[in-house]
Amino acid sequence: MLDSLAEPTPVQDFDTLDRIARSGEAVFAMDSADRIILWNKKCEELLGRTAKSVLGKYCHDVLNGRDPNGNIYCYRNCPVAHQARQQKAHDPVHDFQLAVETTRGEKQLNVSLFAIPSYHPALSTVVHVLREGKGKPTSLEQDLSRKAAPFAEALWPLATKEGQPIELSKREKEILRCMAEGLSTAEIAKKVFIAPVTVRNHVQNILQKLDVHTKLAAVVFAYRNNLI
Repeated sequence: MLDSLAEPTPVQDFDTLDRIARSGEAVFAMDSADRIILWNKKCEELLGRTAKSVLGKYCHDVLNGRDPNGNIYCYRNCPVAHQARQQKAHDPVHDFQLAVETTRGEKQLNVSLFAIPSYHPALSTVVHVLREGKGKPTSLEQDLSRKAAPFAEALWPLATKEGQPIELSKREKEILRCMAEGLSTAEIAKKVFIAPVTVRNHVQNILQKLDVHTKLAAVVFAYRNNLI
């Protein structure tokens, strides 16, 4: 069960995604360009696609979703995602049925969408909760719906607290790309030919520069701000 969500703070978006990823339900999220930035283990199991194979790709290219009548539903500039980002009380996004391509063939799923606040509605993250069968909303869906908040302040500074622009070294960008691929510390060390302890030092430097607390947060930030 997802922990209760607090009102947005500068790092709340990343903390929320971390908790969602561990919620035990099939969940993925996409950025303002509709590129997938989170794909949890349950989603891997449900759709048969690994996070490594879908991260950074467009949502519509991965799902290729169709409505119950077989009509194309998923395409670029998704109007349902736009509706979720606007978060208008009088016009909420209702869950819907979608036929999705999996590695084991087409599967009928129930899909619900929720937006996580950002600088501006158009820049928000859109979270998808997937489940087989209609049924009642899950605890995760209920919590996300209840805690959806209006858009207010920017969530991610593009400069340090001292006002200096965020700059990553060539090596740090290389490490960040490896993190985005889901590689472990040992795997990154082997790939870039450095010691694991050096990888850990680079990761800590990256988290400090981006002012985030987890690797997932760093990867999300990087995709959102075209750092990799």
